[in-house]
Amino acid sequence: MFGKKERCAICGEKLSFTAIQINGGSICPACNRLSTGSPLASVEQVKKAWEENHNRFRNFKPGMVISDFASGFLFIDPEQKMFYLSNSKKTKLEPVVFRFSEINAFKIEQVGQKTITKTKGGIGRAVVGGALFGTAGAIVGAATAKQETKEVGGVPILYVDLSINGMNTTVSISNPPLKAADYLENAMNE
Repeated sequence: MFGKKERCAICGEKLSFTAIQINGGSICPACNRLSTGSPLASVEQVKKAWEENHNRFRNFKPGMVISDFASGFLFIDPEQKMFYLSNSKKTKLEPVVFRFSEINAFKIEQVGQKTITKTKGGIGRAVVGGALFGTAGAIVGAATAKQETKEVGGVPILYVDLSINGMNTTVSISNPPLKAADYLENAMNE
């Protein structure tokens, strides 16, 4: 178990059972956000990446903020060609600020979605089939009922795969703005 003096090798916060072991020490989940796709990253690499991120965030000038009703936010600095994603206008944690050129891929997935299948006309078809052909007709009539399947519920989540200072990571946001995919696609093509 972690002792009272065990601290994150990057930010110095106390570590708990959620600590992540990387080459050269243990880090907290918040600091690991820059290296989620780089399991062989070292403390020194992650530290340098966070220093770069601090500079980017400090110099970030949001020339454009994209959001819809009840969606997350996409902050864009068009002059420096940088983005960051956030679920709220004011973030508690420093966001991961990335350059347009660092985007490898992105996708939007519907998480928690359920498939519902409804059968329409089964009883009516069984009655007609039964009246015309008896029990066998009722079974065939019910079996030929029209089925309708649809996906309902769920939350859209935008995942953006990045390469920052030689490390791979993924940032995500729930309920992304409707135009987020268009802006990311355009940024990848610049």
